[in-house]
Amino acid sequence: MLIEKIKGLQLKKPIEVIITKLYTVENTDLNLYGSGATKKEAIADFVFAVVDIYEDFLMADDGDFTNGGKEFKDKFLSYFN
Repeated sequence: MLIEKIKGLQLKKPIEVIITKLYTVENTDLNLYGSGATKKEAIADFVFAVVDIYEDFLMADDGDFTNGGKEFKDKFLSYFN
């Protein structure tokens, strides 16, 4: 499929996209997503991302973050005990 306009903007050349049968899961509060060929794979991808971020945040000092990064870290960690 070719996309020739994006929100009324004319492109110099079309952008080709591939439409797939892909499942996605998302948490809009944290802006986190997972995807996979099945629902189970999409959830597993999401869980992998959450665990990866969690482990990174546990190892990082607050001084390593910008103000926005610190706010995201606090919001993210508010989901955990």
